[in-house]
Amino acid sequence: MGAERRPQTAVAATLWALVAGVIALYLVLFLLSAAGRLAASAEEFTYGESWLLDGARRVARGEGLYSPADQLPIMHIAYTPLYYVVVGALQRVVGDTGYTLGRAVSIVATFVGTLALVWSLKLLTTRWWVGLLAAGFFLTQNLTAMLWAPLHRVDALALCLTLCGLACATAGRVSVAGVLFLLAGLTKQTYVAAPLAVAITLWPCRAKLLRFGAIVGGGGLVAVAIAEWLTHGWFLWHTVVANGNEPDSVTFSALAGGFLQYNGLPVLAALASFTLPAARGERVWRLYLFAGLASLPSLAKLGASSNYWLELSAAIAACLALASHRLTYWPQARLIAPMVVAGSLCIAVPAYQATASEAGVNLAELLHPPSPRYLSLVGDGGSAPLRIQADFVDEIARESGDLLTDNSGLAVAAGKPIQFEFQIFQLLLAEGQWSEQPILDAVAARRFSLVALMHPLDGSVQGTRWTLALRAALRDNYLPGGQRAGFWLYRPRA
Repeated sequence: MGAERRPQTAVAATLWALVAGVIALYLVLFLLSAAGRLAASAEEFTYGESWLLDGARRVARGEGLYSPADQLPIMHIAYTPLYYVVVGALQRVVGDTGYTLGRAVSIVATFVGTLALVWSLKLLTTRWWVGLLAAGFFLTQNLTAMLWAPLHRVDALALCLTLCGLACATAGRVSVAGVLFLLAGLTKQTYVAAPLAVAITLWPCRAKLLRFGAIVGGGGLVAVAIAEWLTHGWFLWHTVVANGNEPDSVTFSALAGGFLQYNGLPVLAALASFTLPAARGERVWRLYLFAGLASLPSLAKLGASSNYWLELSAAIAACLALASHRLTYWPQARLIAPMVVAGSLCIAVPAYQATASEAGVNLAELLHPPSPRYLSLVGDGGSAPLRIQADFVDEIARESGDLLTDNSGLAVAAGKPIQFEFQIFQLLLAEGQWSEQPILDAVAARRFSLVALMHPLDGSVQGTRWTLALRAALRDNYLPGGQRAGFWLYRPRA
């Protein structure tokens, strides 16, 4: 029997070495990709980064975030305020107003949250390797953490606070966990899975549950009431009403397919791990996984993306690492865990190859800038970035007066406030949540010294971000001013 176990142990050790090697390679790519994005302080890599940078700049200037949507600037502040406040405060101190500070906050938050995951699993198992396995798997398995960690977005900070809260909950620091969950909710309002999971685990202890509920629920209600009062009722409009995009089957089918491709095996393995015995403290991670799975129908929301399963990725990593620890006590099952983890990692190889190519191009351009220099913005023609000459952005920056553009990344790159976000307000108009009269009045008053559009006003309205009424108003009050870098320019009529 001992002779039979030795070859199996050797095979298991070889598989775990393979897992460690793949994770290490993926982490190198993670760092290279993050470095490239940190260095590109004026380039927008995903839709919405420019929105958050514009909001952070408002905070840095001492302006309010949740302004009325019936007066300029007409801009949607999609999330609760903590990330904007943190980045805006850093901008005021450091002086940098590009994407770098916000992306640095996201990267630091990702690694702090990962360390909290390591600590939590170390507390539960007394084994460091379990936490390190969960950390490596979370950061690398399905590209989700790698794609969202180095972005100027709220997700990484909200997840960091959540993972720190879960770590405190597993350590018995329930009140501290409640404060951290409250802060996570004040970063992104949809981060409710973890506090629900902790509340369920606290159910037998009514005193702790009441204290925890008072911190998370009571604190949240007080924060919302204060925000509503300070914004004259616009806070909930921005964070709830304007965020309730209608369901979209095309979005859901595309995201569900991507989720199943990279997460199908790990999800099944994590669910199968529930058949193994678990210590009491591990229950919160299982509940967190269930809560993450229950949130998947939100992928049907128009505008959803892979950041919607960031929490689920962390829960899967924790559950698989805990299962790996349990299986080490069963000699006949030692090969199961490394085979599942290795298979899950190898599924993502094609995507990592594509990411490596992109990271290589970005770093090459940073080390040897081409002439003329180009910036990448998010366009409206698919996933390919919109490449524009940097000197065009510099020209826009030197323009006096306000800029109206259907590409918010252009405004932000030029250091201009976003005066009107075309796409989201077009959706809100279609849903009956907003009237376009304020922007029509501003155009009629010729409030903008320059209009820069990705499509000509005399072309088809199909595929554009403006309505027929807005196009008519622009044509009546602005004259063509030429075409530059893929944008059609218009100036006010005399």
